[in-house]
Amino acid sequence: MATRGPAERLAGSLLRGVLILTLGLAVANFGFTTVGVDGTSMTPTLQHGDRAWVPRFETWLVRAGLRDWSPGDVVYFRPPGAAPRTWIERLTGGPFLIKRVVATAGQTVELRRGRLWVDGAPVDEPYLTSAPLAAPSLPPTVVPSDHLFVLGDNRAPLASRDSRAFGPVPLGQVAGRASRVVWPPWRGDAGGRWDWNLHRL
Repeated sequence: MATRGPAERLAGSLLRGVLILTLGLAVANFGFTTVGVDGTSMTPTLQHGDRAWVPRFETWLVRAGLRDWSPGDVVYFRPPGAAPRTWIERLTGGPFLIKRVVATAGQTVELRRGRLWVDGAPVDEPYLTSAPLAAPSLPPTVVPSDHLFVLGDNRAPLASRDSRAFGPVPLGQVAGRASRVVWPPWRGDAGGRWDWNLHRL
């Protein structure tokens, strides 16, 4: 029985590596991926260190016009005007932020002392702990075509860099929707109490 030489083994290993890398990139771009949360701008919904599940195929359905992002969706995106900083970010399109969609194209959004109003009506936001009294107001703003208006769930002053700072987000810069927290499974508080952390967004 013939054995393969070093060159053939190396070629086989390289081919397997390329196939695995190609499969991984295909799954991450067209199947699913996860995104990590860095910071507290989405508390209490998302905590620093959480990882969220992202069904990437939804992004391609949106780009094909078969579905739309909706108010309430938690999306991750490149902020308008952001320039990639590292070679990893250049490959992945980053840097990214993760925020909640509160209004879509054609809607008028405003904040009155921290309370969200869309098209002249107050919006119930059960995902917030409370509207901070010190939160700045935002005058009525019409969301342009092919854009989303996004806010962090943490509405304390300076707690979230979102559409209040950089304006509505172009649809083309939205990379996906976070659908559920998948890690860590438990979260502890200062009092030693542990709560189940895996939940839908």
